[in-house]
Amino acid sequence: MEDTSLEIRSIFRGILMSRSEAERFLMCAEMFDTARCLALTSMPKDLSAADQKRYIYERTYGEPLPEDFFSRK
Repeated sequence: MEDTSLEIRSIFRGILMSRSEAERFLMCAEMFDTARCLALTSMPKDLSAADQKRYIYERTYGEPLPEDFFSRK
């Protein structure tokens, strides 16, 4: 569903693209950090360390953590 006109989307894209690559990267990093904080606050309190990592991964990437993740080198 798109509720923003093409004109406004074009203006917004122009504003974003007028920023430097470093500024755009920093924006993405900050959004990622915010999403991680939101996931952490919604995480059940009684999870083990491994289950916490699994929970954060699944909330971030929308898929189960690979079974062999902890055994990878």
